[in-house]
Amino acid sequence: MKARKIYSTALLAVLGVSTLGAPLLASAEAGSLTSKGSVKVEEGTAGGTDTPTVDPENPGETLPDPDPDSPGENKNPDTGSLVLERTTDLNFGTIKTSANDVEAFAAPVTFNDKAKTRGAYVQWADVRAGGTYGYTVQAQLTKQFTSGANVLKGATLDFSNGMVAAQAQTNDSTAMSQAVPGNVKNAFTLTDTDGAEGPAVTVVTADKTAKEGKGRLTMEFGQSADSKTGTPSTDDKSVKLTVPAATATDMVKGDYEAEVKWSIVAAE
Repeated sequence: MKARKIYSTALLAVLGVSTLGAPLLASAEAGSLTSKGSVKVEEGTAGGTDTPTVDPENPGETLPDPDPDSPGENKNPDTGSLVLERTTDLNFGTIKTSANDVEAFAAPVTFNDKAKTRGAYVQWADVRAGGTYGYTVQAQLTKQFTSGANVLKGATLDFSNGMVAAQAQTNDSTAMSQAVPGNVKNAFTLTDTDGAEGPAVTVVTADKTAKEGKGRLTMEFGQSADSKTGTPSTDDKSVKLTVPAATATDMVKGDYEAEVKWSIVAAE
């Protein structure tokens, strides 16, 4: 009983002191400490074959690998802080000799579930350390359609219905608006130069001053029927091959291949 009574008295005494105000505040301040956090930031890299492919029509999701019957996806094995990560091949099927210009459209990319299609796309990333901004994405026909010694002279590639999407990694609307560059060429033509590689076309410009284009971005040419953005139902009619009649009248039978080079160039 004595122990309990002494404890009760002591508790009442503490409560009595706490109502005095100033002494309590002084005691609380004297009993506080601050912890500091530290972290070192270094410039990272993007790219590599294990990089996800951003779904341009649903930027919060990624795409699986194309199925075996689809135009292929090219994965850049190299990494860097400013890097082209993905491109897709262009499959125009079969064309026939003709007295007129011959046109054919690249098949859309399909996936293993067969339920999803996407237009041809290219993907890149900019993860350069803070204070470094600006770049261009360019496309160039570096090799005309060729089969052995035979060339489809004057053939052109027309890209249309281009749409750029940024990987959805933040709810910050300002950051998202800066991610997608304001200068995008939604339609353009690639040509050769007398059978040799043609001029490079600047397709996307991320403005250095506006600090645009950071993160991972994908540009799609033509959107699927289910797309809520861009121009739906154009994924199979947005990359067009045109062979002029002068060549089409006398094409030699065979399997022809061309090369389109995509590149990303830092702003000066």
